[in-house]
Amino acid sequence: MSYPQPPQGPQQQFQQPMPPGQQPPFAPQPVKKKSKKWPWVVGAIVLLIVIGSVANGGKPADTNTANTGTTATQQPAAQPPAPAKEPAPAAKRTVVYEVTGAGAANSITYVTDGMTSTQQEGNVKLPWSKTFELPAGEALQMVSIFAQAGNGTPEITAKITVDGKVVKEGKSSGQFAVVNINDNIGSLGK
Repeated sequence: MSYPQPPQGPQQQFQQPMPPGQQPPFAPQPVKKKSKKWPWVVGAIVLLIVIGSVANGGKPADTNTANTGTTATQQPAAQPPAPAKEPAPAAKRTVVYEVTGAGAANSITYVTDGMTSTQQEGNVKLPWSKTFELPAGEALQMVSIFAQAGNGTPEITAKITVDGKVVKEGKSSGQFAVVNINDNIGSLGK
């Protein structure tokens, strides 16, 4: 006598559990993604252009200097080089910050480079001044001073002088009074 056998198909097959990280032999293998090469090619081209520019001093390559078959005897006589001129010293602007009052200032903060660098001094006996130089000919060149009066100083005054000419001044009165003045002394500020 024969017993009916259950149909043997893919849905009836039971698999043994596989250890983690191992796949059955008939499982599809993951497709490896190819790395993109075009960003590397573009990067290499840009790098070569930058290196070529730096090596040539930022000037375009002179294609006329290629070997034309001429010799030194066929070229015109070389003229002696012109005496080297020393570059004119960069023009400087003299900036003077002044803070005055009777007593002391809690703090004085001022721009030192014509842009963003500042210096701060605390508990300063008045009168106070600071002189420094900035290069001339800059489009944007800020001069700025911020001062706060100390305890017992009823009034505080600040002044900015550039090349002997007062460009800004301000005054403030009262307990712990604050004075803040600034100006663009560059070519855009005129």
